[in-house]
Formats: sequence, structure tokens, C-alpha cells
Amino acid sequence: MGEKDTVTKTLESHESVFADILNVLLFDGESVISADELSPADKESQYKVSGEIRSQQRDVSKFWHNTHINLAFIGIENQVAPDKLMPLRVINYDGSVYRNQYKAAQENNDKTCYPVITLVIYFGKKEWNYGKNLHSCLNIPDALLPFVNDYKMNFYSIKDMQPEQIQKFKSDFRLIAEFFYALNNGIEYHPTNQVLEYPEETLDMISVFSDDERFRNEYNTITTDKKGEITMCEIYDKILMEGEARGEARGEAKGRLAVLTELVQKGIITIMQAAEQEKMTVEEFSKKTGLAAQ
Repeated sequence: MGEKDTVTKTLESHESVFADILNVLLFDGESVISADELSPADKESQYKVSGEIRSQQRDVSKFWHNTHINLAFIGIENQVAPDKLMPLRVINYDGSVYRNQYKAAQENNDKTCYPVITLVIYFGKKEWNYGKNLHSCLNIPDALLPFVNDYKMNFYSIKDMQPEQIQKFKSDFRLIAEFFYALNNGIEYHPTNQVLEYPEETLDMISVFSDDERFRNEYNTITTDKKGEITMCEIYDKILMEGEARGEARGEAKGRLAVLTELVQKGIITIMQAAEQEKMTVEEFSKKTGLAAQ
């Protein structure tokens, strides 16, 4: 994912955003997990292949704890494109955490272990037409099917969320979900007046995913010109206003060319005079208007 991967991890790493995502996706908006109950977890784990030690990294992971007791290890994996083998990746991520718990329990004679949960959040527009469980990745003979344990992944597609569910987000992730829901469903985007808690991270993510640097640029302009709270509505209004201004300018230029072309065709002015009016060479004016250079 490259830069997309980086900007998404940066926003979701904030405990308030991470907790908000979990509360909406896992608990239907109920405030079960609070930001102060979360702490960073080690995103990297090691595994051995053909005698070689290799490492793998989760996107974002946190411990959910109460005082000094870990209640769960929770990770988020972000996807922008469908991955047929995603369930295998998830079981590998989760298994590495359970393996570490097993080793710790043996060494410390402590049998208390905690659950591992992974959420897969899909930001893409293309339909995810692959299975979302381990069995979908395997070619299992019918005779063995009852004995092969399945493993499902907790999958959430922003494009397929209901608007009512998106409204339950309270953090900046709500603005992210609103934007990508509109973008990937081809509907008009209407930003809210919610104040951005992490404007730079949020607008970075939108700029990178939408391939539109105007969100970043407007944020940089606003922070240079003013101090205080920033909303997505403010950013988007400025983008629309500048777009309209550029469109009007292009329209005026197009109108002038049409008038000058007509004057040349009627023999009222020469093509050289028309080109001078537009500060062009005769060749440039001829190419833009289709008139033959005289």
C-alpha cells in the first residue's frame, strides 16, 4: 500500500480513534472501550521458514487492559484491494500473538492468557468477491471437511456500511468513512461541521487515497492564515470555491477565443492580431482554434 498504508496507520494509532473504531464496529456504537484503556502493542512478530527467522508487521495493534490485566490484544489491518488469501494472513497474525502467550505462560507458570482479535477494514471501491474465512482459501476434500477447523475474519467494508452506522463514529474516522462511502459509491459528498481532532493525519489520508492533493494544500494554507479549529466543511468549501473560480476563468478564456476566432473568420482582424490579444504566437493560436496560420 505504500503511502496509503502509512497515512492510515498514523491516524488509527491515536487511542481515541482506535477506540472509536472498535466501539462502532464491534459494539454498535456503545462506549465499551475507552482511549485510556488502550496502550500500544508490539506490531512486529517473528516466525521461522526453512530455518530462517522472518518478521511480519501488523498495521495497528493495541492492548485493551484494565489496570495491569490485559483483556485483549486487538489489531486492525487496512486493505485497499481485495486479497484472496487475507484469512491466511489474519490467522498468521493472530497465531503469532497466541504463540508468544504460550511461551510466556510456560516460562512464568502463568496460565492466564487473553483473546486476540483482528479487524480487517476495506477502503476499496472494487467488490471483495473472495471468501472471508479460512475454508475459502483451502482445497478441502469432502471427507476431511468436518475435521478442518475454520477461522473467520472480522471484515468491514467502508463502501458497504449503512449511513446510520457511519454516523455512530465520534472521532475523525467518521469523516474518513463519510468521504470514502461517498467516493466509492459514486454519490455527492456532503461534509459535516465536525471539528477535526487530527486534521493533518485525516487530510493526509484523504489526499493520498483520493489522489487529490488539494485537501493537504488547503489545510496547509488554512494553518498558515489562521489558528484554531478546522472542519472538513471549511476545507471542502474552499476547494469547491477555487474549482469554480478556475472553471470561470477557463470559461472566460474559451469565450474570448471564440470571439477572436469569429473576428478572424470575418476578416475584421488578422490571426496575428488575434494571437497578440491572447499573448500567443500565431502557431499557438492556430493550434487552439483550428484556424490556418496566414
